[in-house]
Amino acid sequence: MKVFTDDWAKGLKDAINSNKNYKAAASWWEGDFVFVVTPSGNLKKEVKVFVGLYHGACTDARVLKAGEAVKAEYIYAGDYESWVKILKQQLDPIRGLLSGQFKLTGDMAKVLRATKAAQELVVSTTLIKGAEFL
Repeated sequence: MKVFTDDWAKGLKDAINSNKNYKAAASWWEGDFVFVVTPSGNLKKEVKVFVGLYHGACTDARVLKAGEAVKAEYIYAGDYESWVKILKQQLDPIRGLLSGQFKLTGDMAKVLRATKAAQELVVSTTLIKGAEFL
């Protein structure tokens, strides 16, 4: 399955929910995300992935349809090639923010307190069986 597709998002939900380290690191976390992947490299159109997160569990994960709006506390946006670096664990998501490769809409201080949870979200992406880059 290709990254940033509906099947990948379903796999992400399952991977997050099976990651005991994420559950522990994010036991206090409340806040949904929309991950925005802007075109670059092999990605030709923008993709938005909604990820519902609540107290160490993923409540929902899906690719949003064009024009679909959802309420999320955070928007984390970057280009496809930068996302690939995160998914390959070559770039930490917090470092990506601090270096300007990603932009965050939402409470930055809260996100910075959740560094371990962010790292475990990335680890969860590596647990998705059959995931392939575009």
